Amino acid sequence: MGFELKKKGNDVSVFLDGRLFTVCVNDASFKAPFMGPVLASDGTDFTRPDLHNKEHPHQRSVFIGIGDVNGCDFWNEHGKPLGLIRAGKVEAAGGGERATVRVSSVWQGRRGKPYLDEQRVYEFSKASETCVRVDLALTLTANYGNIKFGKTKEAGPLGVRVADALRADRGGGFVNSEGGVNEEGCWGKTARWCNYSGTVNGKTLGIAAFDHPGNERYPTAWHIRNYGLMAANNLFFKGGYRLKKGENAVYRYALCFWEDSFDPSAFQL
Repeated sequence: MGFELKKKGNDVSVFLDGRLFTVCVNDASFKAPFMGPVLASDGTDFTRPDLHNKEHPHQRSVFIGIGDVNGCDFWNEHGKPLGLIRAGKVEAAGGGERATVRVSSVWQGRRGKPYLDEQRVYEFSKASETCVRVDLALTLTANYGNIKFGKTKEAGPLGVRVADALRADRGGGFVNSEGGVNEEGCWGKTARWCNYSGTVNGKTLGIAAFDHPGNERYPTAWHIRNYGLMAANNLFFKGGYRLKKGENAVYRYALCFWEDSFDPSAFQL
């Protein structure tokens, strides 16, 4: 059967072999688009399913954000001044072995002042019978003036909030490509990938996130926490980043949602 996409409004549900895998949520009732929750083959959560959690409420499954864009906060739920990412055109295409969702958005202030245009592409495929791959491409274009991304810990741009059962402070854990283990060995460190995993009802589940060699200042540094956040963040650890009007920044990542076992070192981008 493979992948099947079902669009309702601006949201796109992604089905794999007849069961729900995830939803690309673009509805304006949320401050920014996100993908989630993400579900294993038996319906177990890979990512935190509660979309209105009081603890770090902005960390909705797989999300995009930067806490300082010309002083505007596009990371936190109630940032001051608050930045909003508003989806416009949403396209869903393909099925079977591969499916794609494209989202065009504007990064804007609470009163509508535009900062950036965004193109986001999710591409879904099966890396194996026990691993679903999501290639995520993000293009941020400074169409409205010069942009400064500040030196902020509150950033990715990619952020992933894992399910509570995978959290390192609740029995799960993570490693990186350089041999680091959990927050003590991975936070602030540069690495090609991080792999967060845990055991749920006797079954091992994990999420491996890969930085792309073409991304700025590759390999990325990681803002990754024992409480369940995994974010690729050069801005805090390597300094801010600037775009002149008309320039863009392109980020590409691969996410692998795996069951039973997975070897990131054997994975190729």
